[in-house]
Amino acid sequence: MRRAIAPLILLLFWAAGCETEQDPVQLVRPPAPDLPLLLTDGFCLVSGNRVVLDRYDIDYYDFSAHLIYLNEAGAIEEKYQKPGTAWIYADSTKIYELSLVSQVASYIPQGPIILFPSIFYPDYTVHIGSHWDFFGMEGVEPDPREDPRIAEALKRCGQFRHGLQGEIRAVSYQAGEGVTLELELWNEDDVNYYYWDPAKLGIGRYHYVTNGLWLRDGNDQAYRNHVEHLSWDGADPDRFSLLESDSSVIITLVYKDFDDLPPGTYEAFFEFPGPHYGVERGELEQEDGWLWLGDLNMNSTVTIE
Repeated sequence: MRRAIAPLILLLFWAAGCETEQDPVQLVRPPAPDLPLLLTDGFCLVSGNRVVLDRYDIDYYDFSAHLIYLNEAGAIEEKYQKPGTAWIYADSTKIYELSLVSQVASYIPQGPIILFPSIFYPDYTVHIGSHWDFFGMEGVEPDPREDPRIAEALKRCGQFRHGLQGEIRAVSYQAGEGVTLELELWNEDDVNYYYWDPAKLGIGRYHYVTNGLWLRDGNDQAYRNHVEHLSWDGADPDRFSLLESDSSVIITLVYKDFDDLPPGTYEAFFEFPGPHYGVERGELEQEDGWLWLGDLNMNSTVTIE
C-alpha cells in the first residue's frame, strides 16, 4: 500500500498547471471523433488529431501582430504543411478554427490562416494572419484571434506580449497639397521596441516595405498614394527608432502625390510594417530593446470636407 502512495502524490503535483515545474497533459476529445488528443494548458494549435504547437514550443506571442515566437527555429513548420483545417485551443478549450494554406494556393479562405512555407516571416516564428486584414474586418467582428481566453492562457504561462499597437488618428486633404496622415503607436509591454521610422527612411524607402495609405468610398472606389518606391537594405539599424515601455509616439506622413478626394466619408487603411525577414534570432534582443517584427493593419472611418 505504501508503495502506491508515492506515485499518486507525484501524479497530483504533475497535474497542477503552469505554475509547477512539471506541466499537465490532459486527455480531451479532438475535432476528429473517437481519437484521443493530448493537450497542454496554455496555447495549443491542433491539426487533425495532432497537437502541432503547444506552450512548450513557444517563447512568447505578440498579440497585436498575432506572431508566435518559437523556442526552436523550424521545429514546427513540417508538422502543419498539409493544407486543411486547424483549431486554436486555450487551456484545453477550443476557441476558433483556422485554415492551413499553401503560399501558392489560388484561393485564400476567409478568416484566420497560417501560410506555409513561411517566406515572409523568419523560421523561428508562426504568423496567424487573416484574409480580412486588408479589408477592414468586414463582417468578422470581433476578431477570433483576439479572444480574451487566449490572452489569459498566455499570461498564465508567461508568454503574452501586447506588441506594438497603433491607430489612424487623422486623415486630412488639401487640394493641390495632398493628404496628411497622422498615426499613433504605443507600447504597453515592459520591454522597449525598435520600429522602422518613416522619418529616418524617407517616404520613398518607407513605401518599399508598405503600400501605405489608401482610402475607399461608399461605392468601393479606391483612392491611393503614388509614392515612388525606393529599394534599400531593410536591416539598416540607423532606420529604426526606439519606443520605450509604457510610452507612445505620433507619426505624420505627408502624401503630396495622392488621388484627388471629393468631399465625403471614407474607410482609411494603412499597413504599418516591421522587418519580417532577414533578422536572425540572436538579433532580436538589442542592448536597450527588441526589434519588433510584426505588422499592423490599421483602419478607420474618416471624413474629407
